[in-house]
Amino acid sequence: GTLLFVLEGHTSFVWGCVFSPNGERIVTASSDRKTRVFSAETGECQLTIEGEHTDVLTSCCFSHNGKYILTSSRDNIARLW
Repeated sequence: GTLLFVLEGHTSFVWGCVFSPNGERIVTASSDRKTRVFSAETGECQLTIEGEHTDVLTSCCFSHNGKYILTSSRDNIARLW
């Protein structure tokens, strides 16, 4: 395969990533306690979610309709955005 993009911006390990249901966005979860939403077309970061989790993010996913993002963390909390 051919590398299309390098999704940059996190400052620590990325533990989770997933495409939105329509394939237009990619969401990532990182040890830097940030969730980032990237364009799957351009690789550009469109949104950064931070400041709520107090420990490493362990996973992330989109809702089936792509409207919401769910994150989980080692702070024992899952958050719906």
